[in-house]
Amino acid sequence: MIALLVTFLTAVFILFAGIQKQESQFKNITFLLLLFGGSLALIESQGIINLEPFFGKILEGYMGKEPMLEFGLFRLMAVAIITLIAAFIIALMPATNRKGSDILALMLFSLCGAQMMIGSNHLVMLFLGIEILSIPLYVLSGSDKENLFSNESAIKYFIMGSFSTAILLLGSAFIYGGTGTFYFSDINVKLSFAAHFGEFPILIKLGLVLTLVGLLFKISAVPFHFWSPDVYEGAPNRVASFMAIIVKIAGFIALAQFIQNFSWMQGWYNQFLIPISMITILLGNIAALVQKTVKRTLAYSSISHAGYLLMFVIAPFGTANMWIIGTYALAYGLGTSLLFYFMDKYSLESQTSETSKGFDIFNGMFYKNKRESIIFTVAILSVAGIPSTIGFVAKFHLFRHSFEGSTLLTIVALIGSAISIAYYFKPFKNIYSSEFSVESTTSNSINWIALFMSIVIIALGFAPMFLTHGLLQ
Repeated sequence: MIALLVTFLTAVFILFAGIQKQESQFKNITFLLLLFGGSLALIESQGIINLEPFFGKILEGYMGKEPMLEFGLFRLMAVAIITLIAAFIIALMPATNRKGSDILALMLFSLCGAQMMIGSNHLVMLFLGIEILSIPLYVLSGSDKENLFSNESAIKYFIMGSFSTAILLLGSAFIYGGTGTFYFSDINVKLSFAAHFGEFPILIKLGLVLTLVGLLFKISAVPFHFWSPDVYEGAPNRVASFMAIIVKIAGFIALAQFIQNFSWMQGWYNQFLIPISMITILLGNIAALVQKTVKRTLAYSSISHAGYLLMFVIAPFGTANMWIIGTYALAYGLGTSLLFYFMDKYSLESQTSETSKGFDIFNGMFYKNKRESIIFTVAILSVAGIPSTIGFVAKFHLFRHSFEGSTLLTIVALIGSAISIAYYFKPFKNIYSSEFSVESTTSNSINWIALFMSIVIIALGFAPMFLTHGLLQ
């Protein structure tokens, strides 16, 4: 709850304080305040401090009911992860010199929605979280007014997002009609009675399918992925990075916590979730393999990660093994945010047009800036799942967990991971090949935030026990 409060107050402050000032003046204070809020949530998730008494009245349920917004230890950890990753994205990506800090404020308001989705314990609160997450993104995806692709992405995202929200609301209404409640825990109890009699009402089945459609849209899983590449390509780089990481992590954790209460129906919903996960993994990786631009490659890569994330809910899961998805979220967030950072930086330095930013933007990177090329390599190795990185640790535990639910799905995921290496390793030809060696045109300076993130990736790759039996357990 503390991270949500800090994020909201920071958003309000910079929105009004930055009306007549340059956005770049508020970049550092935004980063520091998010770092503060995320760190407090991280500390609280470890049981070192307990801030819940300060929010007792806010979190109290209505008429003796449990609260609609609840932050247990894992949820606090998940909130800490997305808050800290959002802080890193803001710190890594350059701010503009335009007047007004509305873009930063909108990103923070969207982050508030992501935090509410993670903490939601009620279908209405889940819906509110999704809307608070989405509405600022409709504006942000079209914030580059001089780019026609940005305007197109905003229209596409708004139209498709509106349809998915309507479908999710219809699903919620059906679930309420079948169970008589919006509370997740009460839904679980009602389904336990239905499971005892061996049949689930058709309203609940329809409600679950329609609600999942809305949530699968947010994580851009096939066949609800078609908006993703175009929206990511048209949106400004920092917004695309935010959408690919924060929205996907929050959307999936919300999906996992929601569907956990339908575990009585797992045999039924696995019949369509397993094929969706398989197709998402294969289509995302194969489509990424044939892309010519870096941004669309990352967009399709994020689609494939939606398929990997879905593997988690295929096998039985509960509070005891939620750390697996926390590990994957952390690995994905660290690695992907670094990839977007380097894509953005070297796109700005490149002389090619905005619509043709291919892998040649990294030509001679090793000879321009050796330190950054090493950090970039670490990020690539992590998202590809190469050993000695946190990405490998995350995939190993996720695949091991998925094997209990579907052996075939795990095999498909391994094939998808093998395919992904082909496009993740594409930049190496440009970075290190002497064919592209050029005289250094930039200083061998280093971004200390990027260096810190790469150290975390390697450190947690060499010491996975810190994650599996410490921080996230």
